[in-house]
Amino acid sequence: MPGSAAPVQAGVLAGIAGLVAFLLIHHLLIVPMWFIAPAGGVLAAVGGVAVGTAYEDLLPHLPPRPWTAIAIFLVMGAILLPAFALAEVWGPMFAMGEDGGGTLLVPDVEAGARFVVGLLGTAVVAGAVLGWLLTRCRRAVVRLAAAGLLLAIGPGHNIPMLGGTPAVGNELVILATVAGVASVVLVEAHVRLVRHRQIVDPVPVPERSVDLSDR
Repeated sequence: MPGSAAPVQAGVLAGIAGLVAFLLIHHLLIVPMWFIAPAGGVLAAVGGVAVGTAYEDLLPHLPPRPWTAIAIFLVMGAILLPAFALAEVWGPMFAMGEDGGGTLLVPDVEAGARFVVGLLGTAVVAGAVLGWLLTRCRRAVVRLAAAGLLLAIGPGHNIPMLGGTPAVGNELVILATVAGVASVVLVEAHVRLVRHRQIVDPVPVPERSVDLSDR
């Protein structure tokens, strides 16, 4: 696995694990949504690549295991927190009907602005700011901004729709579960991929993001 293969592969595994967690908890708390698995798997894998590449830059600045996964969980939460806050301030924009449909409560332009600015924009900015604060590295700024965008499009896509409604409680439970599972899988899969690489390739290879002796 030359170069950045290990964090990218770990990111893809984390994305798929997060999708499975989402589908399971959505099945238990709301309704089954297994039909989205094929398209969701593609989005989860793409998002996992973005998260994995950002993780490569972040890891040297994070605490050692077992605290690494908690730190990643908090970073994901911090990226989506501004979107949650804005959604709660702006209030409901969609009323769900008993038949599964619903009614938009705000003009189309405002709904689009809430999604583009309130969700995608804040996630990108929050990711970029966190990337700079944690690493002081421009590459990490870009990578974490991209990861924030895909987190918003993926697990965070319902935040503007559910803000200010009773359903926000379930949304928080779902997002926390997905982020928690993905964080643990990302960290542990990366460690095992690097360890496997060191076993099959005895030539010392710099792996700036993992120190197995301390972890």
